Amino acid sequence: MPELLNSVLSSPDAVRELGPGLYTAFPQDAGAAPYDRRAVFYDAVVQWSIYHRIFWGTSTLAYSRFGRAALDAAGAGPFAEIGCGSLLFTAQMYRDAHSASVTLVDRSIQMLRRAVTRLGSGGGGPPVGPDGADGVVALHADAAAVPVHPGIFSSILSLNLLHVDCDRTAIVTEFSRLLIPGRGRLFVSSLIRSGRWSDAYLTMLHRAGEFGAPQTLDELCEKVAGRWGVVESARVEGNMSFLVVRHAGGHRAGPDDRAY
Repeated sequence: MPELLNSVLSSPDAVRELGPGLYTAFPQDAGAAPYDRRAVFYDAVVQWSIYHRIFWGTSTLAYSRFGRAALDAAGAGPFAEIGCGSLLFTAQMYRDAHSASVTLVDRSIQMLRRAVTRLGSGGGGPPVGPDGADGVVALHADAAAVPVHPGIFSSILSLNLLHVDCDRTAIVTEFSRLLIPGRGRLFVSSLIRSGRWSDAYLTMLHRAGEFGAPQTLDELCEKVAGRWGVVESARVEGNMSFLVVRHAGGHRAGPDDRAY
């Protein structure tokens, strides 16, 4: 097991290797994740910026830039992308960031396999650090129960996870556990109701069981930051919101702490 992964895992013996740069925290008889069955179709549709522009009023470039900001915020510290999918919007920044300590987490093993393949598409396999050690590892795990030490990550990125049908409260609680108290930052993008025609599409996807209940920006900020974080910025582009939340440490944050 690479030193990068071994240093963050709370129970290294509970994790096994599936392939170069790919590890799982699930037993062999674990059931498939919903996105295991739709990984190919999802990528085929979501890779196109025109899809995001028409339906959600944003662009793939917005995701890539937001991801880069999250990675830069980690500096030389440990970084995680949770709910990373197949890295449609972030693979390039990991190929360029050889000095970064990056842990990629997703519940879908098929999405993670595509992510590892995408990382190695430039040749030579997944990126490595400057000392030759693994710089990026992919961990097959539940976003609500990532088997790593608390307070380990300088920055966490979560793109387009919290609007799907998931346990938002459990996932956000896990984010707060994983960030370094007082200075760790969470970068979250999520679809919201914003008064566009796509609000009706959000509701339709929720009724179909694809998305969770649609939220407003204020509702999302309250859900994400809760009493543990300070919302440093909140930007809306069409139906897509981009939040940056700083861990408040021992201070119990409230509405008056919001900086946006």
